[in-house]
Amino acid sequence: MLSILAITFPVFAIVGLGYVLTRLRVFDLRDMAALGKFVMFLALPSLLFRATATQPFRELIDPGFFLALVCAGLGTQLLMWITLRLRGLGPVRRAIGVLGTATPNSAFLSFPILQTVYPEYAPSILAMCLLAENFFLNPIGLTLIEAANPRERRHPVHTIAAIAWSVLRRPMISGLILGAIVSLLGIPLPHVIDRPLELLGYAASPIALFFIGGSLVGLPMQGNLRLAAVIAGFKLVIHPMVAFAVVAVLAAFALPAPTGDMATALILSTAMPIFGVFPLLTQNTEHSGAAALAVMISTVAAFFTLTLLMAFLV
Repeated sequence: MLSILAITFPVFAIVGLGYVLTRLRVFDLRDMAALGKFVMFLALPSLLFRATATQPFRELIDPGFFLALVCAGLGTQLLMWITLRLRGLGPVRRAIGVLGTATPNSAFLSFPILQTVYPEYAPSILAMCLLAENFFLNPIGLTLIEAANPRERRHPVHTIAAIAWSVLRRPMISGLILGAIVSLLGIPLPHVIDRPLELLGYAASPIALFFIGGSLVGLPMQGNLRLAAVIAGFKLVIHPMVAFAVVAVLAAFALPAPTGDMATALILSTAMPIFGVFPLLTQNTEHSGAAALAVMISTVAAFFTLTLLMAFLV
């Protein structure tokens, strides 16, 4: 257990440090915004571009891992929708649950942990997680939110086009796509370019962790606590359980499935807390408070759930 704590405690200690120093006003929310922009627009795109550009194109995607990841996310979203439907909650709350329940904080929290446990796989795992989340999982939740909001309702084609454009404009996705193009063309990165990208990649994890803690201070902490707890519970417990079941089913039917360290990395990836921009994506639904509470609950509880899970798996 001490060896596991040696992995999880430093990660969450930096998150806690960001929270405490921002709460004490050593840093303010404008500082957190600047750090977040640095990570989102420069450090992580550089890391992802370098990770994909320096790998052979055929090795960029692990079919078994990616298939299991998408299936686990879709399965968890379906279970959440059914659960909230059976509880009699309306379409907006169901849409929020679907959006939050299967999208982990891959870029800011999952990557630093996996970088410690599986450093050779962590960049490609992050790339596959971002592709699955941005092109498969998030669009489902965003479409449901759009459909449930009569004031914002648009033609389905316009909705899909708007979501697709917003995904393609994200710097991390641009870094992935550009890196994949360089890999496909077989263009080697000159040292004068590769070295700065490497240094920026090193900065991504610690600054991202500090940003997570600081950004928690600014979250609105008033909302539907029960809904928030359900979303957080699904994210931390049900999502990795579904991922485990998906791996078992794929293997049983001789379909592409992750094995060994990649299977463990899949379970850990799905066990991460909810992604930090969840409240921002729900701010037009009058339930952003519940989304913020879900982020806070899942981030705090993840220290305990991840430590226990890693004690069994790693």
